[in-house]
Amino acid sequence: MKKQEKDNYLTISEFSRISEIKRKALIFYDNTGVFSPKYTAPNGYRYYTHDQIYVIAVVNLLKELGMPLSEIKEYTANISPENAISLLKEQERNLVSKIEELQSIQDMLGMKLQKLEEGVSARVDGVQIQYFKKVPIFISDPFLADRKSIPDDIWLNFYTKCKQNHVSFGYPEGYLIKGETLSSGHISKVSNIMVYINDIRYANNMISEGYYATAFGKGGLENTEEIYDRIFTFIKEKDCRIIGDAYEERLIDEVGSSQKEGQLTRVRIRIE
Repeated sequence: MKKQEKDNYLTISEFSRISEIKRKALIFYDNTGVFSPKYTAPNGYRYYTHDQIYVIAVVNLLKELGMPLSEIKEYTANISPENAISLLKEQERNLVSKIEELQSIQDMLGMKLQKLEEGVSARVDGVQIQYFKKVPIFISDPFLADRKSIPDDIWLNFYTKCKQNHVSFGYPEGYLIKGETLSSGHISKVSNIMVYINDIRYANNMISEGYYATAFGKGGLENTEEIYDRIFTFIKEKDCRIIGDAYEERLIDEVGSSQKEGQLTRVRIRIE
């Protein structure tokens, strides 16, 4: 290569610095045929042009978005306006889906933090009447099963439903007990699995606004009998009436404590 021609090229170090892509990655792209320098000297030195910066930026973006190298290689081997339009439209759709997923994760982390903070400051003893605004939740299809032996297919169906609706695993989890079940005293019978969420976009149901008899208890969702005993005694003493369902939620779960005695569950029952 003549000196005048060489002055119009960028060395791999210069190209790496401008494109902000490591030399190691550029060499890998070249060796796999995904993206090659404009000119490779007999001594193996790689030289690039300024125009190639636009191509490598797209190549690296596609890789970051998870597109297989084989597909990226196919695109760089057949660059055309039509192929570029098709590719970018597809990746835009993928990116929108990924953004929704990340927003769901952000919502889940925010809700998890909120519940943990509520759990740390909660008074475990006693029962309170509390007023709650509407709370968005995502619930499973209805069923009726013992809380200690919910069939695996119900859990699997719920997890699949969550995934289909961009509801991330990790939200504070709970159970719904229907009002008619409460009236019969069968608090062991669960009607729905549910998760508590912040963003109404991910909700498929709501906890109604109103007054609730509320109590906390140590342990998980399988050990709520003592909490209900306290609430039922309180309701009877205060001459209240149950007018809705019971909602259970784990404020402190395995993320906050590896020991059951360190975990915390809240139960609330709609009353008047």
